Amino acid sequence: MKDLKRWKSVLKIEGNDKHALAELLAADKAFRSLYQYRIKNRFYRGWVRMLYPPMDSLYITTANIGGGLFIQHGFSTYIAAESIGENCWINQQVTIGYRDDSRGPIIGDDVTITCGAKVLGPITIGDRVTIGANAVVIKDCPPDSVWGGVPAKRIR
Repeated sequence: MKDLKRWKSVLKIEGNDKHALAELLAADKAFRSLYQYRIKNRFYRGWVRMLYPPMDSLYITTANIGGGLFIQHGFSTYIAAESIGENCWINQQVTIGYRDDSRGPIIGDDVTITCGAKVLGPITIGDRVTIGANAVVIKDCPPDSVWGGVPAKRIR
């Protein structure tokens, strides 16, 4: 599981995958929420939810999320993109969602969305984009760029 390997790397968890999974399920509610999102079997997911309650202020409704997603402090975070690529990093109090009835954003690979940022509407965020704290992104962001401000503008 790419998520587990990413979390082990970021959090510097030593040991084998089974021990790391047990540690993360016991100690990190954001990981629990992501882990449960990945479980397709409703019966098994129900048992996991009973044993390891998810974070109650982290909402994940995205249909397709690539492996390696890291959610740092998932408090008050809403993730409703059309799709999210691999190895993305999302901080606390981030909102990714709709601006109207069209669709949510498409987010590329290796994207970092920092605390309090809003990514809204039918836009595309390219690969390796960084979105700064509290930025409000409502237009496409090309790959390899940094965005900040309200409304967000390309910084680099």
